[in-house]
Amino acid sequence: MTKPHVMVLMGGPSAEYSVSMSSGRMVFNALASLDDFCVDAIVIHENGDWEKTQSIPEDAMHPSALVHSAPPRQATLRGLQLLEDADVVFIALHGAFGEDGTIQAVLDTLHIPYTGSGPLASALAMNKHRAKELFQFHRLPTAPEFYIPPTKAESIERLIPQIETRLGYPLVVKPNEGGSSVGIHMADNRDALRQALEEHADVGVPLLVEKKLVGRELTCAVLEDYDGSVTALPVIEIVPHAGNFFDFTSKYADGGSDEICPAQIDHKSTRRIQDLAVRAHQILGCRGFSRSDFILTTEGPILLEVNTIPGMTPNSLLPKAAKAYGLEFPQLMKRLIYLAMGITPQPMNA
Repeated sequence: MTKPHVMVLMGGPSAEYSVSMSSGRMVFNALASLDDFCVDAIVIHENGDWEKTQSIPEDAMHPSALVHSAPPRQATLRGLQLLEDADVVFIALHGAFGEDGTIQAVLDTLHIPYTGSGPLASALAMNKHRAKELFQFHRLPTAPEFYIPPTKAESIERLIPQIETRLGYPLVVKPNEGGSSVGIHMADNRDALRQALEEHADVGVPLLVEKKLVGRELTCAVLEDYDGSVTALPVIEIVPHAGNFFDFTSKYADGGSDEICPAQIDHKSTRRIQDLAVRAHQILGCRGFSRSDFILTTEGPILLEVNTIPGMTPNSLLPKAAKAYGLEFPQLMKRLIYLAMGITPQPMNA
């Protein structure tokens, strides 16, 4: 029997290039360690070039200063031809192009199966404001917010009093689209809020300002079975070492945080968070897997956002939760490939 040809797609034109490369390398190595697949890596370099390779050197993990070898359109069209022989694509792209539904729509057009959610669910989850509107419609608890469309610097002084009236302080200011805590600012007063807004002004980036919640940071991943049922994995508590929130350094630096799995919280809170993670996954129409982030306040858990392509680095949370559930990393990757291909995997409760 011919082994399925898996292509692991990594890199990409986003601020999360290095994270994607780290995720992709770990996924590639895990799948290559199995005897079930033929595996290639497809690296999308920051200059737009696509490269098919069997090895990912350490110096490829970080953005390079490569010069465009072709106009972006030509580079992308050439790159897509590399996927011609793929039986399935494992998407390890984070941020723009990977998590926003773009590559998913392209692969759908090419009739190539891929891991994770489809274009619509990916786009909705990437757009935090739209996702929150859906969650609020379905009565899921979310943080109070103030949405700011792409704004010119001269509009900031007009917006600040409106934000203060609606939310007060302290605040969290973050790009409406993006992940890995890139571009997040904490604002405890007007000067800090002004500075955070000014940094994003004139860049054309919509922002989401949320009330900063006091509580414990938690996350819960879910996995689907072939029959469409969704299983919540153990809840993880995140305790950052440097600073007061789970920023980029805390997420990806060795020793940047303590991740306690399973979280040492009461049974009622655990079940509530797992239920919310499953419901959020289903409301957005996610597929295969997702990871939802929460703050556990004195009034209960508050849903922050859903990640359709969670990190797959050695420090990532979904692999840790899956391991606590009984799925080692290579078996988790195999399961996600089989789900993408429509092959019935071993039941989750087996």
